[in-house]
Amino acid sequence: MLSHEFLENKILFTTPTFPYPTLPANDSLTDATGQRFTKGDEMFTLISHTHCYANHILAQNINTSSILLEYPRWDDFTAEVDKGYPLIGISSFPVHLDNVIKMCKYIRKHSPASKIMLGSYAAMAFQASFDKAEQKKLVDHVVIGEGVTFLRKLLREENIDRPVKQTLMPKAGGSPPFVNKFPTGSVGFLVSGLGCVGGCDFCSTTTMFDKKRIQLLSPDELVHNMQLYYKHFPEVSQVFVIEEDHFRFPEYLIKMKEYWEEYPQVLEQIDWFGFGSIDHIGKFAKLYGWQALAEIGLGTLFIGVESKFAGEHGYDKRTEFDAKEVFSRLHSVGIRSVGAWICGWDWHDHSNIYEDLNYFISLYPTYQQLTRMSPFPGTALWKKLKKEDRISEVPWEDVHFWSGAQKNINLEPHETLNLTEYGYDLLYKTWGPSLLRRLDVQLNGYAFCAQSDNHILRKHRIKFFKKQNALLWTLLRGMDRYAPNGVVRRRCRKVDEKYRKYIGEPTAIMKTLAKTIEGMATIAKIVDFVNPIHKDPKEEPYKRYIYDKNENSGNAVPYKTQWPKKPDYMTKASMIQSELQTKFLAKVLSGVQYLNKKTSDPMIDDYIINLLGKGGFGFGF
Repeated sequence: MLSHEFLENKILFTTPTFPYPTLPANDSLTDATGQRFTKGDEMFTLISHTHCYANHILAQNINTSSILLEYPRWDDFTAEVDKGYPLIGISSFPVHLDNVIKMCKYIRKHSPASKIMLGSYAAMAFQASFDKAEQKKLVDHVVIGEGVTFLRKLLREENIDRPVKQTLMPKAGGSPPFVNKFPTGSVGFLVSGLGCVGGCDFCSTTTMFDKKRIQLLSPDELVHNMQLYYKHFPEVSQVFVIEEDHFRFPEYLIKMKEYWEEYPQVLEQIDWFGFGSIDHIGKFAKLYGWQALAEIGLGTLFIGVESKFAGEHGYDKRTEFDAKEVFSRLHSVGIRSVGAWICGWDWHDHSNIYEDLNYFISLYPTYQQLTRMSPFPGTALWKKLKKEDRISEVPWEDVHFWSGAQKNINLEPHETLNLTEYGYDLLYKTWGPSLLRRLDVQLNGYAFCAQSDNHILRKHRIKFFKKQNALLWTLLRGMDRYAPNGVVRRRCRKVDEKYRKYIGEPTAIMKTLAKTIEGMATIAKIVDFVNPIHKDPKEEPYKRYIYDKNENSGNAVPYKTQWPKKPDYMTKASMIQSELQTKFLAKVLSGVQYLNKKTSDPMIDDYIINLLGKGGFGFGF
């Protein structure tokens, strides 16, 4: 154990070093919207950026100052290690383990006094795959489960059970790259709870937290933290809230309704992204009504559909309620859905796989996640398949949601991968891009709020829908022109009719911006012919965050951000072009607003102009 005096020095937190492996379809590991949630939407695929929030939560909840590296290159990492930190924490997924082992070996050789912590799901895979002697050679502390309490104990801090703070985090978000390659972050981040009591055998979270839930934020703390984003980051329109299944805890959720009633103005600007399962969503609605889901401020819901047949095979979150009804009722109150489907269950064969996939597509998910059944090391499924000799040896870089490690009973490995790719394509060609589906669902939300007997929905939440729908409408001309087929093109026009029916004639600013975006889409289409827009997976820039407990601890943003490396010439030029383009557009639209002030809708027009003026036009979910 390190001495108390030694631990008072700075701690180093880091992600794995770049470059990162690419996924099987040449997608970026860090681009969640491009790799899955809007994958297959051609030029309307959202390309997003994100951050390592686990490390930020650790850094915010200890009394020791720390340095946090996000996406360092090898020379950045080694230069930092060579400074001689007493404690180095690496947060990682299994896909990075080869690189993590290389990092640990470097630390052992060049900073032998440093103690090494390994956390997140890489720690679980590492523990399951290496014997204790090998683990000890590389890592001093393999952290399984909740890390804040572990680290406070290691640092011998007092009051280790004090609440977990989650002050403002770096923002995430995305945009179609032809519109804005570098959008201002529009998504905040919080963790309400860790772990899952569900017990699904394929679930890493169930294993990591031993089928238990650890609450990190109470309902009032969750709402309070969302208010901080509202107060300090007006460009944020959504807060992504991590939890395996919010709807297993209905009393927690309905308590949020009381707090939102105290701060209805916040609901005019932001909503939140939650997680749920078919049966538990249905039970909540049966208890409180479907309107209650809108009243708790929910905007988007990740739903593990998994398979049409999951309930028949022991997965109890799919036995009581019909998925089609749940999706339909959510959409009717304006709540977007992220539907998740898994290919490669043991019951999948050539007689039912297309039935299962088409059932999923019939749910009309706003966004989607189609993956292969992947046995993550340490899970109950992994242990079972290992005993049955049904796990193929694959490199660590292939251990992810699309891993081919599982030996399927009825399907070849290439079939399961091709079926997920086909599913993304079929969703796009059936329903159009996710942004079109989002506009359609949010128009339902506007109409629902307009007719609601709840004055907070009718007077406040409706403003959120009005602004967001107006912004999304400006993409309609481009989506119409470059629709993949006549079915989707007609859907674009029907959604346009729906907008005009519920909200009214688009403003002059909206029409001008829509024509501009259509022109940008045309240029992108031409360029894409010779240089495909998704040819090169997105790479994250290296950032260094300073958590100085003496200087920043009382600030709303408790860290300072450094960009140690200047972008290369082409990237810098692209960043400048993007910034100038959005600001120029904002000025042009201000002129259009002035010339059409009699027909201007200030709520819509001011929102769009301010967003562009700040380099925005980024989207959440």
